Amino acid sequence: MPKVKQISVGASFTKNLGNFQSVKVEANIVMELHDGDDPTAAYEDAWARVQEQVRIGLGKGQPK
Repeated sequence: MPKVKQISVGASFTKNLGNFQSVKVEANIVMELHDGDDPTAAYEDAWARVQEQVRIGLGKGQPK
């Protein structure tokens, strides 16, 4: 069976700010796996990190 060497996860979210304005936030992560690493656990960790970065980016994208 092939060996998983990397996990790549990405997400984006576009938020309508009204008045014909929007903000798009994207986050991507590539995780290198080492011997003994569980690919499923690595994917879950990567997905959580990407989601958190999108949340942070949406907070920073608010109009002032």
